[in-house]
Amino acid sequence: MSLCCAMLVATAAFADLESSPLPSFQATSLTGKSVTAAQLIGQPTILIVTPSKDAAADTREWAQALRRNVDQRAVRIRDVLAVDLPFFMSEADALGRAKEMIPARYHDQTWIFAKQKLEIALGIPVDSHNAFVFVLDSQGKVLARVEGGPTSQSVDRVETAVRSM
Repeated sequence: MSLCCAMLVATAAFADLESSPLPSFQATSLTGKSVTAAQLIGQPTILIVTPSKDAAADTREWAQALRRNVDQRAVRIRDVLAVDLPFFMSEADALGRAKEMIPARYHDQTWIFAKQKLEIALGIPVDSHNAFVFVLDSQGKVLARVEGGPTSQSVDRVETAVRSM
């Protein structure tokens, strides 16, 4: 599929998501606990999705920008690592490698998806070189989506969505 077609599919998928609940999913936190979409209900949440190793720099920048600019008592911030595991690597191996790279204080806030279900549901191109940030209200509805590293405009868009709640 061409890049143009992939971008159109991703844009259409997000248009269907806007103001609708986050799709059902299951992930594993770096602490080994299971995480589901239902656990996001009840408090506004910001998800930073890292679909590839190339997107990791964007994710780090977003984590720093959001933790500086967003009141974490009002909205929780979670990092999502979308990992396409090779057939020879277990989820436990992926968790172990991620734990080595991520400070322990963020292990409960960092989740690994071993399948591409969430990426597809959120309209994220598989292996995208950009991070994606989603703002969810307390019912799990997607209020905003930005792609790439934080810029003044994209941070403002996220802050505006958070303030709207």
